[in-house]
Parts: sequence; structure tokens; C-alpha cells
Amino acid sequence: MFDFDEALVKAESPDDIKKMKVWMFKEQVKIQSRQEELQEFNRELQDLKRSLERARTSIEIREKTIKKRFEDNEVFIAKKQKIIENAYHQLALDRKALECERLNFEHEKSKYRRQRMSGVKTSHQQHELGAYDGTSFFRGVDSELALRKRYKELLKIFHPDNKCGDTKTLLRIQTEYESIRSQYYES
Repeated sequence: MFDFDEALVKAESPDDIKKMKVWMFKEQVKIQSRQEELQEFNRELQDLKRSLERARTSIEIREKTIKKRFEDNEVFIAKKQKIIENAYHQLALDRKALECERLNFEHEKSKYRRQRMSGVKTSHQQHELGAYDGTSFFRGVDSELALRKRYKELLKIFHPDNKCGDTKTLLRIQTEYESIRSQYYES
């Protein structure tokens, strides 16, 4: 390392001192220039740091948004899946009810054929001939005894513990039974 004070003491002539002063001035200018370059480089680094911070913040916000959207989609898909499961469950119940309705219709149809083959027709049967609407479980019943007998048969078929059991159908049967039974008691 260059010791300026020692060189100044050893200087023999004023020209040497002048050269040293010029050299010192040049060195000071170099140092100042280098300091300005370093300050400029520091500002650039600070600007780069701020821009990287903004980019990082932007990426974090985008990541949070994407994560939130993903979670919302998961919830939406779960809700849709629940709706579809409920629809399949309702479809199975409707299929079961339809099968029971078909069995009831077949039962009524076979009973109607048997009555038609035997040739016995009451005035009540003639009035309802061909008027099966899918809800008349006691069509063709003409006495209180026949009503009770049909009610017991229907209970065996549509009781919820049976294969074709259905609570809604059983309630319709009971409602219809009560209304027809009240007609017999009015008479």
C-alpha cells in the first residue's frame, strides 16, 4: 500500500510535491467516481429489490386467488355430487314405487279378469269398468267384508317391511280405505 505522508516527506523538490498533489487529486476523483458508480449500482439494486418484492407479492396474491378458486370448485363439486347422489336415491325410490304400482296394477288386472270370466258384475263394477286411474286400490269392492279382505291383502303387499313396501302407497291405501269404510257406515 502506498503511504502518501511518507512519500510527501521524502519529496525533494517542489515538482515532486506538485506531482504528488496531482496524483492525489486524480486518486480522489477516481474514488469519487467509483463512489458515484457504487451509489448508482446501489440504487439499481434497490429498484430491482422493490420490483422483485412487487412481483413476489403479485405471485402470492395470484396463488391465494387460485387456491381459493380451487377450494370453491371443490365445494361446488361436492355439492353437485351430493345433488346427484340424492337424485339417484330418489330415482331408486321412484323405481321401487313404480314397480309396486305395476304389481298392484297386475293384481287388479288379474282380479278383473277373474271376475269377468266368472261373469259376476255388480252395478258398482259396471260403473267403474275400465276406470282404473292407478290410485283406486279398492276398485270392485262391493261389501264391507270384501273391503276388509282387500285392505288386508294390500297391507301384505305394500307394508314397508316387504320387498315392494312403500310408506306413501300405504298411506294412500289407508286414506282410501277410511273413506270407503265411512261410506259403508253411512249406509
